[in-house]
Amino acid sequence: MQQLDPHFPAPNFEQNWLLCETLAYLQAPNTAAKGIRLLQNAATQEEQIEYARSLRMLKAGWTLELRTAYFEWFLKAANYRGGASFSKFIEFIRRDAEASLDTKSREQLKELLAKKPEQKSPFEIMAQAMIGRNFVKQWKLEELSVASKTKLKGRDFERGRKMFAAGGCFACHRFANEGGMTGPDLTGSGGRYSAHDLLDQIINPSREINEQFVPVIVKMKNGETLTGVVVNMNGDRVTVNTDMFDPNQRVNVNRPEVESIEPSKVSPMPPGLLNLMREDEVMDLLAYIISGGDRDHNVYKK
Repeated sequence: MQQLDPHFPAPNFEQNWLLCETLAYLQAPNTAAKGIRLLQNAATQEEQIEYARSLRMLKAGWTLELRTAYFEWFLKAANYRGGASFSKFIEFIRRDAEASLDTKSREQLKELLAKKPEQKSPFEIMAQAMIGRNFVKQWKLEELSVASKTKLKGRDFERGRKMFAAGGCFACHRFANEGGMTGPDLTGSGGRYSAHDLLDQIINPSREINEQFVPVIVKMKNGETLTGVVVNMNGDRVTVNTDMFDPNQRVNVNRPEVESIEPSKVSPMPPGLLNLMREDEVMDLLAYIISGGDRDHNVYKK
């Protein structure tokens, strides 16, 4: 324990979650404070879940403030999206965490433990990622494109990753085996597009929409309208994903009841995501996308 504790937290997530899990198992007294700090600052829901899982059986080193922060996270995590068993997995972690509480802590947290999570819309969730950030300026494509020609060396990997999270990118896009799946996988985009083109797609998301993810407007003969992405067309059935944050949110409609299906000209990705970032943060974000999540990429070399 004495040998591991000074190395926690470590410089990267891969080491941190292993250290968190090991030190929690050893009931190291500093693990609660360090682990909660990492949980609160983690860029992706996958990272947060690993820290929450690692801390669930820890009994040493907790304060009421730390316990409160931990169980408040479960209310937030109820709006995260994953596979069919995702919500059950989060609930299993919470149950273990509650089972680890002593009688005094359980009484102190009684109201919080009884609180039901508030369901939020996809855009409310995206807005949460922007909390604490102020408007910087309305960036123009040309000025950032010019900056990218000379400022994509010696970039900051961790800050780029944080900007990817702050922009809400992980919510929809898969990147280096993390994030959502309702938008294109961006892992290899740095090899397919120039820096200028990547910036163009971020600043002007509706200019060119990936054909696999073009949202459609389905007008029914009874007057109802659905908006989403067609995920299956089989015989007389059309399946539409109506929530870009949740691939399991699907509606089946009978084709004979459909009046028209038209592609939307508006991307689900909102414009203006870069306007809350400074130029150096935009460059770190761009470098992160170009790197494909590779810390050894040339954009990080001095």
